[in-house]
Amino acid sequence: MIAPLLSRLTAAPVALALGPLLLAACTHSAPPVSAPEGAAVSAEVTEFAVACQHDAALAALDQVEAGMGGSTSATELQRVVLLRNAGRTMDAARVLRERNARDDVTVEAAVQSGTVVENELELIRSERAARTGSRSCG
Repeated sequence: MIAPLLSRLTAAPVALALGPLLLAACTHSAPPVSAPEGAAVSAEVTEFAVACQHDAALAALDQVEAGMGGSTSATELQRVVLLRNAGRTMDAARVLRERNARDDVTVEAAVQSGTVVENELELIRSERAARTGSRSCG
């Protein structure tokens, strides 16, 4: 059941970009972010990540969360991506562990979340390589 879903996700980068917004709509009681605003915010966070402006990316994500009235499962996954992109793997692991424990995430959902994080990180690195010739920061 997960394999067809994952193949669709890896075949559709747009779905990955919108995945956190869709997940937020399903997992949080805060008012949903409108599609244009959500897309612009996601694009801003991603642009900072691609440009290796890690603090700016995290600050932009903090603003998104503040505008939504707090963090969601989706924004926490996005934070994991940003922390991993910045090389802060221990912080990323802590955020993911806390999210999974708080939301009582099943093994299947944890695997799926991990795949989404890896795919989003790959998209950021690929975009960076296309722009700069290097997949890594620094």
